[in-house]
Amino acid sequence: MSTPLSDHYKGFEIHVQAMRRAKDRDDPDDGPRHFDIVVTISRSASGASGKSEIFGVPDLEPFESPIEATRAGIDYARDIIDKKVDGESVDEL
Repeated sequence: MSTPLSDHYKGFEIHVQAMRRAKDRDDPDDGPRHFDIVVTISRSASGASGKSEIFGVPDLEPFESPIEATRAGIDYARDIIDKKVDGESVDEL
């Protein structure tokens, strides 16, 4: 399991956790892998006791590294904050 990484964007705190899936039998050991990516968004000023929302990132192409998967999670969270993702919102935070 990976350690959550964080970022700040437009008054929100973003935490990303990218968990590498097990490789398929036919996959090379050093090949790209799929990740399950979860982002948690909260208001930066709310602190540890503030309300947060958890969002699952839609399945994406395989990534070369956990860093690339984490960057995709941060980009997805920023898109939610910018209201670019249909059906997802942080308006209640």
